[in-house]
Amino acid sequence: MVIGPFVDGSLNRQSSIVNRQSEVLVTGATGFVGGNLVEALLKKGYSVACLARSTSDTRYLRNMPVRLIAGDLENSAKWKDAIGGIETVFHCAALIKAANREEFFRANQLGTRRLLEALSEGNPSLRHFIHLSSLAAAGPSSPDRRLLETDKPNPISWYGESKLESEHEVLKYTDSFRVAILRPSTVYGPRDRGTLLLFRMVKMGCLCTPGRFRRRFSLIHVNDLTDAIIRAAETDIPSGEVFFVSRPESHTWDEVGRAIAEAFGKKYRRIAFPAAIARTAGSAGDLWSFLTGRPATVSSQKVKELLQASWTCDPSKASARLGFNPRIDLESGTSSTVRWYREHGWL
Repeated sequence: MVIGPFVDGSLNRQSSIVNRQSEVLVTGATGFVGGNLVEALLKKGYSVACLARSTSDTRYLRNMPVRLIAGDLENSAKWKDAIGGIETVFHCAALIKAANREEFFRANQLGTRRLLEALSEGNPSLRHFIHLSSLAAAGPSSPDRRLLETDKPNPISWYGESKLESEHEVLKYTDSFRVAILRPSTVYGPRDRGTLLLFRMVKMGCLCTPGRFRRRFSLIHVNDLTDAIIRAAETDIPSGEVFFVSRPESHTWDEVGRAIAEAFGKKYRRIAFPAAIARTAGSAGDLWSFLTGRPATVSSQKVKELLQASWTCDPSKASARLGFNPRIDLESGTSSTVRWYREHGWL
């Protein structure tokens, strides 16, 4: 399949096995997880279509044998005819930074609703819808117990609330086609700009973290996550299932910093600053967003998430039901990420 131009303008239903001869659709393909998912799908022999804004950076995609469809989730009229015949959708598009609460919900909840409506109305061949949510939709865990899928969600940020509402939109279609929801923990790996700052700090010999007590969090390398996403489409599971996706162990900032430092072959020092300073920085970011209308890298919402004692989840359901067992541990994952960052001039 040759690289095609953007297609302007332009899923009965229950099936346990994805037909690799049919085309699959990936939203958010220009993003961190979506771009890595496209590569993993191509390696497995899938034919891939990617929905992307015409203003998005598609340099990576243009070097891949994919069909690019121009459009965004706010206006399906321009692209819904271009997705006819799609049997499987991997919905990775999401807004992770926003200037206000309304932007999160417009992109994450309403965007998901519009995508599902367009698929339901215009694509009777759709059989599988795999929705990438987030641990943030479930909320933080207690320090002595990892979250289970049966726990009642308790998101604490606008992002988490909007991702939980996006899950509710997906579950409305449980009887229309097979849907599955994946909630990954913190994701890292090649192409991730979100954790790039951590790697840059450790390269300079330090790692600055808010608060003075030990925090624990679950991690997943993006290559393991893409494996779980594809397994959710290829495995015979009931419609409406929710899965946490992470490695079974949790980590502290010290463990992460040490692993990154070893990948650089150097020592580092962790500097823990008072939580009050982090909250002040978050408030300053909020003010900047209010004045400019642009999302801040550091906001009170992000600081609220960072100051939680524990973000851990139990991935045993994904292991039992999807046969998913992550292969990449922290040491090998940080090492390969450092290598990718260097090869591409990010470090």
